[in-house]
Amino acid sequence: MGFTGWRRSGTIPAVKEGARLLIVDDDPEITRMLARSLSRLGYVVDTTSSPEEALARSATTRYDAAVLDLVMPVRDGADLAAALRARMPGLPIALLTGYARSPLIETAGRQPGTAVFSKPVAVAELADFLQSEIP
Repeated sequence: MGFTGWRRSGTIPAVKEGARLLIVDDDPEITRMLARSLSRLGYVVDTTSSPEEALARSATTRYDAAVLDLVMPVRDGADLAAALRARMPGLPIALLTGYARSPLIETAGRQPGTAVFSKPVAVAELADFLQSEIP
C-alpha cells in the first residue's frame, strides 16, 4: 500500500473530528507511544493489551479504526480483526508486526481496508493510512 507521508509533504493529515481508535498490543511501550502520538494528531484513543478486552469494548463503543499487534498470546491480530469486523463491517485495520515473514502477514494483508506495518512503525505512515481509510 502506498502512502503519501505527511513528513514529506510538510502537512499533517486532517483528522476526522472525533475519530475513535482502538489500539491493541501486548507491549505496553508500543501502546503508550502510539496512543501519545495519535492523540497529539487529534484522535480519541482507547488502548488495551488484551484482545478479549478489545472485543468487550467493541460491544459498547463504536470505533472508526483499529491498530492491532499481529502476533499476541492467545489470540492473534488477524483473528481479532475478523471478530471486530463482524461487529463493525468495513472497520479499517492497521496490523503491526515485528516479523519479516509470516503466513499471517500474507493472509491479513489481503483484506480490504487492511494494511500491515513493520515495527517499529513510522507514525507518519500509520497516520496517512488512517486518514485515507476512515470515512
